[in-house]
Amino acid sequence: MNPRNLAFAFLILLFPNFLFSQQFRSGVFSDTLTLICGKSIKFQNQIVHPQWVKGAIVPAGIIIAGVITLVPESNCLLSKYRIHDEVLNLFPGVNSPIDNYLQFAPLVAVFGLNAAGLKGRSDFVNQVVISAKAELLMNILVDGMKPLFHTTRPSGGANSMPSGHTAQAFVSATILDMEYRHTSPWISVAGYAAAATTGLFRMINNKHWISDVLVGAGIGIFSTKVVYFTHQYHWGKKGNMVILPTILKKGGGVTFAMLL
Repeated sequence: MNPRNLAFAFLILLFPNFLFSQQFRSGVFSDTLTLICGKSIKFQNQIVHPQWVKGAIVPAGIIIAGVITLVPESNCLLSKYRIHDEVLNLFPGVNSPIDNYLQFAPLVAVFGLNAAGLKGRSDFVNQVVISAKAELLMNILVDGMKPLFHTTRPSGGANSMPSGHTAQAFVSATILDMEYRHTSPWISVAGYAAAATTGLFRMINNKHWISDVLVGAGIGIFSTKVVYFTHQYHWGKKGNMVILPTILKKGGGVTFAMLL
């Protein structure tokens, strides 16, 4: 598929999804009129929750920026090809596997800080559950989009869009940010710096285009925000857990049950 057609098709698909995702719980009603590729879409008397609107702005902006790099001709300043060439010129001959490990660094920091006694927004059990849910949603989106777009990597491989490493890195960074931003903004800065470096090295290592990296980053942030906005924090509450001895025909054991 022509990159321009792919970009426009993705924009058309993307905007309604984000607008729809914002129509959640709230006592505030709004009428909005949005123009998308010449088409008018009107939402009347929709329930809008401020946190969903705020949470969607950053990932939507990043994804749109990535899609924009697909549109220009290859010699244009904003083209993914031109940007990729500039990155390789800035880091000639550099090749490092650091992106394979750095993508998990912020998530390791979350549990490391917790183990060190620095309390985050959630307790340990809920941090584990939130992380698992965010990872699952991110992987569903990434794995679903790769064969859909079927773009070629700079190195010649298949399924370039979006960057799974970058999506993972920004899931990790966003969890760190959500858990410890109240402690120090520098913790969030360090997490996002690690994620951004992961994305940069995906380009330096000639594995991904700037479009793949930006879309992956948006998916990572979006997946994590969705989980935090919908998580009910039932996990880990004493009233929700039951542990009982179990007697079986050929032995026994323990039964564990939890109300989700």
